[in-house]
Amino acid sequence: MTQPITLAALEQLIRARDASFPAPLQAAYQDDRRKFLEVAARTLMPRTIIGYNLFLPIDIWLLPKTAGLTLALHLAVVTPFMIYAALLIRRESRPEIRDAVLAFVPILITLQIMLIFRLNTGQNAWCYQYLAILVMVYTNISQILGFRFALFASAGTMLLYLAAVLTSAAPEPVKIISCALMLSTGYLSLESKAALERGNRNQFLRRLRERLQRYEAEDVASRDALTGLSNRRHLDERIETIWAAKNPAQKIAFVMIDIDHFKLFNDEYGHPAGDHCLKRVAGAISSVLRGQDDLAVRFGGEEFVLLLPDTNVETAIQIAERVRRAIESLAIPHAHSPTGHCVTASLGVAAGTAAEDSAALIIAADEALYAAKRNGRNQVHPPFMALEAKPAKVRRSAG
Repeated sequence: MTQPITLAALEQLIRARDASFPAPLQAAYQDDRRKFLEVAARTLMPRTIIGYNLFLPIDIWLLPKTAGLTLALHLAVVTPFMIYAALLIRRESRPEIRDAVLAFVPILITLQIMLIFRLNTGQNAWCYQYLAILVMVYTNISQILGFRFALFASAGTMLLYLAAVLTSAAPEPVKIISCALMLSTGYLSLESKAALERGNRNQFLRRLRERLQRYEAEDVASRDALTGLSNRRHLDERIETIWAAKNPAQKIAFVMIDIDHFKLFNDEYGHPAGDHCLKRVAGAISSVLRGQDDLAVRFGGEEFVLLLPDTNVETAIQIAERVRRAIESLAIPHAHSPTGHCVTASLGVAAGTAAEDSAALIIAADEALYAAKRNGRNQVHPPFMALEAKPAKVRRSAG
């Protein structure tokens, strides 16, 4: 099972800066970046196509000898591939495939530039080959690529450039200056790319930290400080959410729970023992919950309430009986309890649908609770046996 990311772990990663992400966090980072990268890449590729072809008149003017081949490479090879890459970006959700295709764009442009350069001689050709250095800048500064793919594209561009220049007939000073410019541009632009990626990852960690801090604050605000159960504010929010869904057929059940003779317990054992008792009872109640949809709430003092969505009265009574037994099985001593020698609880159940008023259902559950108290405590009302005897008449009975 994947461990959740904690605030302490995030703080450590933020301080480390260059630390690699654990697999779950890396997946979250990729998902966080995906939409941004898709939008950026979609806008960047059309601009790249336009910008690339704006150099076509310069190519033809500088090197008219290969004007036909330049035109063919621009319009029949490189531009169609960039159009294909742009279309792929729109439908490909996997970032690895998208980045791999995008990484070949600068390599292909460099290949076109260096091919035309090698087919020409003279000063115009020596000037023309410097355009490949702009491609390196574009690869690492403008193009939206992960660092690994940017490194791959840069290496391919650099190798093509160096091989073409060093094996050309250009003068030695041109070769030296050209290679120095390409190597320094590649290094500096890759450094900028790495710094940008580190910044993006750090920003992601900080946004995630703020989100977790907000969630923790909201969680604290919605929980009872003593027992850790939800508080009445959270109960009101859940009720509002369920009733706002406007599904009148949805079944809803409430279970009111009250610890029997709790005042006597506090008087005998003291308030610290009373707080400890409340915590243990809250743990017993939580142990019966079926999942995240069930909500256990400290209603006030020694009273608790269960909100059970999609639950009919029969199931709610069964759950309430399990809660009663779980509390009794704690065997917390209660020497002066008229009900027994350990802590027990009385429970009242009411069920209905979202078409009914939630406050009325809570009142009905509270009335059922008092019926359980009148009938001797340490029991659920209505009892399941009575429900089997009169299923049509028991739903919000107060006894």
